[in-house]
Amino acid sequence: MLRFIKIDSKLEQFTPAIPTMLYGRDDLVKEAVSYIIENEQALLAILGPGGIGKTALTLKIKEEEVLKVKYEDRAYFIPCDILPDMASFAQGMIQCLKIPGQEGKGLREILFGYFQTNTKYTLLILDNFETTWNSKEGRIDIQWFLEKLVKFKHISFIVTMRGRDIPKSIKWKELGAESGIPPLSIVAARQMFLEIAGDRFSQSQSLQKVDELLQELDCVPLAVKLMAQRAKIPIESLLKMWRNTGTSVLVEGKGVPCRWTSVECSVQISLDLLDNDAFNLLSVISYLPNGIPMWVNNMDKMLPNLNNLEASVIELLDCSLISNFEGNIKMLAPTREFIQKKYPVGIDEVMSLESFYLVWLKVVM
Repeated sequence: MLRFIKIDSKLEQFTPAIPTMLYGRDDLVKEAVSYIIENEQALLAILGPGGIGKTALTLKIKEEEVLKVKYEDRAYFIPCDILPDMASFAQGMIQCLKIPGQEGKGLREILFGYFQTNTKYTLLILDNFETTWNSKEGRIDIQWFLEKLVKFKHISFIVTMRGRDIPKSIKWKELGAESGIPPLSIVAARQMFLEIAGDRFSQSQSLQKVDELLQELDCVPLAVKLMAQRAKIPIESLLKMWRNTGTSVLVEGKGVPCRWTSVECSVQISLDLLDNDAFNLLSVISYLPNGIPMWVNNMDKMLPNLNNLEASVIELLDCSLISNFEGNIKMLAPTREFIQKKYPVGIDEVMSLESFYLVWLKVVM
């Protein structure tokens, strides 16, 4: 019998509760459910930055009645943030599916044998798959393993990842906008804020000020939720607190922070994926409230001292730490505030930026 250690007790611990309310995501839920139901095999990728609500959206999709009809009790949530390599990934999958160990057989052999004999429709949800995908052992074994599983046409997948660096050998249906799952609309963010704040927040307070705060948070769901939990003081005080202390206020409770309870922890998980060149560029972008306009034409002139700019842009886009809209690079406000505070831009880059904009002003004036 295979000896399973440590992972089994963590699988349930790292499976979040199904959200009772999901704000502003109805269209995405409908799009995802329609795709899954209309295709024998669904390969759905839910991508975007940390804190944007990928896991909550996925759990809501999983609970839709039509999916329960298709998959019955064979929809499995696999928290990949505790499965950092091929061995733990396969072991975690076996334990989620409750497959008995078999003497003399390897993990992959057990899984492939299981799916050869169990041919009913099955849904595997690989949440936070970037942890497994960015294994220190490399991607070759993990990619080969996924490619083999995808050949079983009765198995469908939902993969959630920070960024857009998904396994390219598989033809995924990406949910949402070009850059992945977007922030909430101001209407949805306001509804979320007011319902979480509840009786602690006086309805007589200015909704205009509420919207001002939400816009400064870029309507990022995790940031909105954590700020709403602090709504025991007037909205003007919340605005002041955010402007004075930034992301340090966006934390829940006093225990050890994690990606569900702290914006800073959520952002740091993505930062840990970067190399030095991408990290340096990110610090510069955080210094610019409006990002880098027309970056293809301007970035080399703005930052002559930084190396591998184009490769760094690709890496930052892959991690969803920046977005590229109509040729302009921008960063979500919670990410920008955290990086400014903890990883400030160097003086040489500040001087380069000042020189660039002085020349630019002379041209346009």
